[in-house]
Amino acid sequence: MKQTAPYDIDFVIPWVDGSDPVWIEEFNKYVPSDKQIDSRNIRYRDYGLLKYWFRGIEKFAPWVRKVHFITCGQKPDWLNTDCAKLHWVKHCDYIPEKYLPVFSSHPIELCMHKIEGLTEHFVYFNDDTFLTSAVEKDFYFRNGLPCDSAILEVKTSGTLPMLGINFNNLNIINKYFSKKEVFKKLFFKWFNLKYGKALWQNIDLFPWKKFTGFINPHMPQPFRKSLFDEIWNVCPEPLEKTMKNRFRSSFDVNQWLFRHWALCKGDFFPVNPHKGKRCFDLTDSNASDIAEFIKKQTYKEIVINDSELNDFDSAMVKLKNAFETILPEKSEFEK
Repeated sequence: MKQTAPYDIDFVIPWVDGSDPVWIEEFNKYVPSDKQIDSRNIRYRDYGLLKYWFRGIEKFAPWVRKVHFITCGQKPDWLNTDCAKLHWVKHCDYIPEKYLPVFSSHPIELCMHKIEGLTEHFVYFNDDTFLTSAVEKDFYFRNGLPCDSAILEVKTSGTLPMLGINFNNLNIINKYFSKKEVFKKLFFKWFNLKYGKALWQNIDLFPWKKFTGFINPHMPQPFRKSLFDEIWNVCPEPLEKTMKNRFRSSFDVNQWLFRHWALCKGDFFPVNPHKGKRCFDLTDSNASDIAEFIKKQTYKEIVINDSELNDFDSAMVKLKNAFETILPEKSEFEK
């Protein structure tokens, strides 16, 4: 008989309704003109698919203890805030007032460990990540450790501010970890056959003296809360600097720093990086294909990554119809 993890697991998801007139007014009051700041509207666009995220959690991960739903104070009209499994978290509930209001996900992420009642083991979701088939606890944690894949890459290109953020994270990792010592101590976690073809990237980059970058899957990410406390205690300066930026900046660090730190410490359980999951960049040409994957429940997790769409409304109709096919019934999170 399959054993389940003897500990509780929470889910955390931030959300913003970028069409809210009150929010837009507040946004426009603070939006800067600095080119190194990312304030594109695409960062705040709401798919209108959120209720299917909640329905997927109820149907496919009924074991979750609590969902911590983070907003600036916004609340969908259909949300049942009396639901026992729901913890509606406002930014002001856990982010110090001096940093508010905030329009970047980075300060929201860096303080997640301060959410009242959050369990030690939790999974961080973005609002473009969905469950479309049943998952067990051990999909996210095994032996008390986050399931993850330590796969290297070389960060040499990209666009601001993300390129700067990646380098900021990397500089901190190289400051506190010796690549040689990490590989010596954790050889079989970093050179694991479960990684498949991706293992060759670690072999190719093995001779490099320092870490050159990490593959960051845009998927739900399991974390341990104590890791956040550890990093805040060891290197608070770059975290504090990020907290002061209301909008994404090339001077930020982000939640990937916590993940990379865990990989270098060996605080993870190696798994195949692709099994049961798929990330899609939504375009006008592939909306129908993504809808079919949803209907067929091909994957346990999918990400529908926002991109520039000419016909946003048409794509959303296709996706909503697909989700309605597999998740037609209201969840306990809905009124």
